[in-house]
Amino acid sequence: MPIMTVSEIDARDLGEAAQSEVVQSRSIAPAARHNAALDGLRGVAILSVMLYHFTGSYKGANPILRLWSMLAGAGWMGVDLFFVLSGFLITGILYDTAHAEHKVRNFYARRALRIFPLFYAVLFGLLILTPVLHMHWRPEHLLYFIYLSNVSRLLMPDFQLPSQWVNLGHLWSLAVEEQFYLLWPFVVWRVKNRTTLLRIILAVLVAGPILRGLLLATGMDALDMSRLLVTRADSLLFGGGVALLARGPSADRIPAGKILIISVSLLAILLYLAHGPEASSAWIATVGYSAIAMCGASLILLAQEGSNWVTALFDRPLLRFFGRYSYGLYLFHGLYFVYLRHLSGRIEHLMHSGLLAQLFIAVFGFLFSIALAVLSYHFFEAPILTLKRRFA
Repeated sequence: MPIMTVSEIDARDLGEAAQSEVVQSRSIAPAARHNAALDGLRGVAILSVMLYHFTGSYKGANPILRLWSMLAGAGWMGVDLFFVLSGFLITGILYDTAHAEHKVRNFYARRALRIFPLFYAVLFGLLILTPVLHMHWRPEHLLYFIYLSNVSRLLMPDFQLPSQWVNLGHLWSLAVEEQFYLLWPFVVWRVKNRTTLLRIILAVLVAGPILRGLLLATGMDALDMSRLLVTRADSLLFGGGVALLARGPSADRIPAGKILIISVSLLAILLYLAHGPEASSAWIATVGYSAIAMCGASLILLAQEGSNWVTALFDRPLLRFFGRYSYGLYLFHGLYFVYLRHLSGRIEHLMHSGLLAQLFIAVFGFLFSIALAVLSYHFFEAPILTLKRRFA
């Protein structure tokens, strides 16, 4: 989920206790420096998700739109890329500050200042607009406010959304990341040793697809299964593993290019077996999530190496722009894409063209989302973010 940008990492010269408990002064780790290509990669993630939501549901007869809709249908994988990036950035921060005096206070204060203001502004804004939007709130909807919406259907099988057209379903990924923030920091701070942490991560990476397969075998719904922290922790920890590998003595010898080729090939085979990018397929819902995360982790590893094709591809002003505002873009566009999809038939009837209707929805959806995200960031979020300096 789009929580933070690479430029928001605070590089710390706090030392590393790789094999001892003695904290030694060291320069900023290469992985902790700002990497513009990762901002661009985050931009690709949010663009993928938005294209998926705005253009990936076409069911009409136009062959061009059907082909595009099939391609855009893979855009949900952008959420997995967000997970890998978040795991990479957060694990790096946690490891670099493992010996800091006020690490708990500083980490959670800074995360709260970045995440909570816009998140709760959106939710309370919807509460205020309830009469206008005809929303129907019930006590169980408190799960949205405490980052537990991802388990709502497990806790209450008859859980109903507060609105048919104002979507809150996309908040599940933010819930997964927030739950990760509550647990993973204490593992890193308690263990501290890089090698031991890598072994823990490897165990989770192996267990992830096995657990997903077991849950599917018991009859659990693939969508419900995919929204749990325990079934998606491996995506986050693929990024966490990269952060730790990039801080090791053998970082330059990791065959990131070969790993990318293997993961892309595996994903292509799985997509073929699944007959497309359908997340409910057992192939995708088990090994597929691992392959997607491995692809993202490989791209991050390549970005860490510096001047190569990954940097050239993703270090682009337009991609960095979308990466910078990805949090707001994700929150805002997710609220109304369902309604825009609902209007597509009516718009097509008025314009007498399915192509023009889809273009209108996509252009309007993107421009409206961009306007909201930019205004929100500069006039609401940015002033609050200045308080983060107090927790450096």
